[in-house]
Amino acid sequence: MKSELCLKRFAAIAVLLFAPCGFAQKLASILTSDTPDALRTDAPKEVIEWFRNAAIPLKTTGPEADLEDTLPLRSVVSAARIVAMGEATHGTREFFQMKHRMLEFLVEKMGFTVFGIEANWPESLAVNDYVLKGKGDPAVVLAGLYFWTWNTEEVLNMIRWMRRYNEDPSHTNKVQFFGFDMQIARVAVSNVEDYLRRVDLQQYHTTGDVLAPLVDEASERTYAQRAKDSRRQTAEGIKSLLAVFDQRKRDYIASSSQQEWVLARHNLEIVMQAEELYSSKNPGVRDRYMAENVKWILDHEPSGAKMMLWAHNEHVWTTATMRGNPMGKVLRQMYGKQMVVCGFAFDQGSFRAVPPPRGNVRGRSTFLVGPAPPNTWESALAATRLPLFAVDLRRSTTGTAREWLEKPHPMRMIGAVYNEFSPGAFFIPVSRDSFDVIFFVNRTSASQENSPVPRQVERDFGQG
Repeated sequence: MKSELCLKRFAAIAVLLFAPCGFAQKLASILTSDTPDALRTDAPKEVIEWFRNAAIPLKTTGPEADLEDTLPLRSVVSAARIVAMGEATHGTREFFQMKHRMLEFLVEKMGFTVFGIEANWPESLAVNDYVLKGKGDPAVVLAGLYFWTWNTEEVLNMIRWMRRYNEDPSHTNKVQFFGFDMQIARVAVSNVEDYLRRVDLQQYHTTGDVLAPLVDEASERTYAQRAKDSRRQTAEGIKSLLAVFDQRKRDYIASSSQQEWVLARHNLEIVMQAEELYSSKNPGVRDRYMAENVKWILDHEPSGAKMMLWAHNEHVWTTATMRGNPMGKVLRQMYGKQMVVCGFAFDQGSFRAVPPPRGNVRGRSTFLVGPAPPNTWESALAATRLPLFAVDLRRSTTGTAREWLEKPHPMRMIGAVYNEFSPGAFFIPVSRDSFDVIFFVNRTSASQENSPVPRQVERDFGQG
């Protein structure tokens, strides 16, 4: 047995060194599948033992299961007003399913009533209409968020669960669905124009020129190519219009309602945010505005409302990077210990992502990766031999375990795009300060794409 194991390890190394990368990843996964995890990690045994002792084992990612195994997580999130849940890829079935389970746990056991996802706020209101009122087709409104990453069987099942939960008359506190992103302006532009047409026809006629550069998809895609003076004029026009909303607030509310004014004004804020995102070369703009939108959502909910967030690891974590402060760090500055940040990691398996473009061809693919390298978080977590668990990194540690946890070690960070010929580019140094909790899935599979619905224009994420 030992000689067979050595032969497998030697063969895997040879494949990784000499075979083409795509083939190497797949074959390495097979050849190393029986390798004891403790033999392929650089982490000291004290670290592995700490993870094993601190682990909260979970029996399944499947949301159809009962929540008995999640109950030990009560103490982990007991003080949280926000639980932010990341993901190491935008295309992993088990991550999506586990986050669905966590939503059920947070709603049913912890009193959470708000769900937020890395998707455009104006478009998410149609999903919220479905989960609250049963209005529309859930598959259509989900596709209306544009992003293929969320247009999956797993997310659709979660949305349908939210609707079933809200239909139950015994659930007096309903759960809501919101996006907190601002990557697209055109629906927000349309909403603002529709509102002004009703409450201030004169202002509506003078607003068209201000918002015209962001009125449709073609305009959005080419906006950054417009002359700097033109973009500045648009930005100033949007800010002036926001001032008009504030100056005429009483009249606008009299012609509509307080709630309609609030929603229309925030649509205009989304337009302002999108314009800056298109114009700015600062990669931190999007994360800053996502954090502000999360706060806006909570500020407009009843006092004490609690919210679960769904986004990529690189958005929810609290570590500043070369790209600036991520959403998680900005929110941590706002909410302190009232926010719990959960990263997701996996050792090996498949996921969906977009490969580098080949000519004019750009589509989604399913990728398969073998076990993580020995210097990574994933290899240390896999060495526990636990297939699925959560671990609270805030637990006290001493000696070797503390030293290891406080030093940065690589962890996979794969967004919507993946290049199988450069797998090392998708590992980023992470220390225990980046996340409060890590959910670990040893083996993963790809998320399941929904059947097409009436055509929706899809947008690709960047790395995160």
